[in-house]
Amino acid sequence: MIAAVSPALGPKASSPTLVLLTTGGTIATEVDGDGIARHASSGDDLLAASGYGEVLVDDLMTIDSAEMTPQRWQQIAASVRGHVARGATGIVIAHGTDTLEETALWLALTCAVPVPVVLTGAQRSGDHPESDGPGNLRDALTVAASGEALGVVVCFAGQVYPAVGIRKVDLTAPNGFAGVSPVGQVRDGQFVRLADSPSAFLGTVTRPALPRVDVVSLYPGTDGVALDAYARAGAQGLVLESMGAGNANDVVIESVSRHIENGIRVVVTTRVPGGALAAGYAPGQKLVDSGAVMVPHLRAGQARVLLMAALATGSDLVSVIERLG
Repeated sequence: MIAAVSPALGPKASSPTLVLLTTGGTIATEVDGDGIARHASSGDDLLAASGYGEVLVDDLMTIDSAEMTPQRWQQIAASVRGHVARGATGIVIAHGTDTLEETALWLALTCAVPVPVVLTGAQRSGDHPESDGPGNLRDALTVAASGEALGVVVCFAGQVYPAVGIRKVDLTAPNGFAGVSPVGQVRDGQFVRLADSPSAFLGTVTRPALPRVDVVSLYPGTDGVALDAYARAGAQGLVLESMGAGNANDVVIESVSRHIENGIRVVVTTRVPGGALAAGYAPGQKLVDSGAVMVPHLRAGQARVLLMAALATGSDLVSVIERLG
């Protein structure tokens, strides 16, 4: 059974125009006799544990977020637009934490709605004695009910982050997300705005088939095999997760140059967690000279989403990265 939040918090007043979309994830799991977390809770169960008031629940899917796909992003986006068209004034999406950052960014880039869209989840299963799911969900609903012009945000451990730049940085800690400064907090059951949340919207994308973009992680001795394989598979874009400050060996640089000449867009990020990426060494400059574009702040997961959205909306890639990368 999911551990409920403290009764001292009390439920909010009825808010029938709020919608909770569930997709699965740790927030909806319980640990079985073998020590494995498995899905066990519906949206109604999650809502009851949060102690919040009346909310419309839409159990959209029940998957581990490792099973999230671009087509499922589109399913979530269509549901968000549909609920807003029917009068929803705020939407919360309960999501697994492993790929929450990608879903959040895709929605921010391609799904513009005039209400808050808040993603949240949990690091601990619903039956954990210190489960963080009920509190996170309650906070997310509080943010969604605020009426603030936030766009798409992530609410976790009382912090509210913009979608652009957020990433999971810890496997177990309740405050497992970072990478960008929060735009707000939930304090004593109230949403407190700390900063503006600029729009990241590029354009609405409704078709289910999206541009294929693949990630190639570099390491000592990398060759062009993976790059060539993705190109043969139909990739329209490639994300190079480079070593250090945008660096790659000559074999990789030659392969990148060849694929760019054949019309594939290539962006470069880094496997280093912190710091702004720029071509400060000769190998990185060779990549830039070949036509690759450095992504200063986003790491591979979100850089891929940004490239997909730029391709899907026909946006100028360099301008998009200058604004959002």
